[in-house]
Amino acid sequence: MKKRSFKYKKALGITLALAVFLGGIGVVQRILDNHTSDFEDESVVKVEENKDNKDKKEEKTIETLKAPVKDGVGIVRYFYNKDDDAAKQEQSLILFEGVYRPNQGIDYSNKNESFDILAAISGTVTKKTNDPVLGWIVTITNGDKISTTYESLSKVSVELNQTVKQGDVIGTSGENVYEADLKNHLHFILQKEDQLFNPEKYLGQALNTIK
Repeated sequence: MKKRSFKYKKALGITLALAVFLGGIGVVQRILDNHTSDFEDESVVKVEENKDNKDKKEEKTIETLKAPVKDGVGIVRYFYNKDDDAAKQEQSLILFEGVYRPNQGIDYSNKNESFDILAAISGTVTKKTNDPVLGWIVTITNGDKISTTYESLSKVSVELNQTVKQGDVIGTSGENVYEADLKNHLHFILQKEDQLFNPEKYLGQALNTIK
């Protein structure tokens, strides 16, 4: 009788110990599950926050096309557009060596007074040359293959391969042979992958709209 009682107590003890052990495992598993769930939720939040911050950073880096001159300097010759009325088309032609040629940019003048030339976009100086007909020429190109070219400069204050920021002074207006009738002026050209665009149309517009 004592042996059976001992065996019963021993079996009962083992059963209780096993129950406690299994119960402990369940508690530990629930704790791990809760922590894993929290970790996953936190990871998702962090990923979403990083994505939002990245998107905001990208939005901030998109420039708009700025005028290459300060306020008060006006456009005196326009980009030639075959759809413009006759009067504006006449203001968009260049007479050189007895031949009328369509203007492929826009021209700024300040009543024959010189003025500062400003970088219309941020980028790298990819061209700097002194042409006998066009005067000093500077081209600035950005990472999206958008380039702005500045012709008829009398002085240049940047160097080839120099990085410039939008609004930096890159030179001074001047005279050239090609548009001698305008006297002191700036000829401004906008291109993307070698295609010409009307700069006036995109002034104040985001550069990624040029297409």
